[in-house]
Amino acid sequence: MVKNIFLIRHAEALAPEIGQRDFDRRLSETGRKQALILGEHIHSLDLSIQAIYTSPSFRTLETTLQLTSQLDEKPRVIEAEEYYSATQKLMLAAIARLDDLFDSVCVIAHNPAIAYVFEHFTGGLGTSFSPATCAWLQFPFEHWQELSSDTGEVKDFYYPGRME
Repeated sequence: MVKNIFLIRHAEALAPEIGQRDFDRRLSETGRKQALILGEHIHSLDLSIQAIYTSPSFRTLETTLQLTSQLDEKPRVIEAEEYYSATQKLMLAAIARLDDLFDSVCVIAHNPAIAYVFEHFTGGLGTSFSPATCAWLQFPFEHWQELSSDTGEVKDFYYPGRME
């Protein structure tokens, strides 16, 4: 048995308006298109996503909505506040607590934590996670709590504008 995780940074967001909370920022038009294209890309991969764990911020929820609109099988969506403003340590702890009933999940969150988690699991230092970047990692384990440093195999790395 293996575990698959898609680490996704939300798509491009609008700049904050005066007095607007960061949490309330929405996707730009470009961001909505990025999320749709990302959903098409994930749909083209030979793997069904069972669950999406997402930060509850508007931009991550909009990314989730656009992305899932491109999938034939709709995954369960789970909002988790710990993915908003998460440190690397908090993000790793949240991933270790993922439900073992799910073998293939997405985590849609924010930088810099999402990039740090990728580096932790793969040893890939300095990897850029621009908006709408997605890394598919596979682990040779049955339980999420078994994931550890340098144990993830990169199956796919997508970013906006990537040439197929």
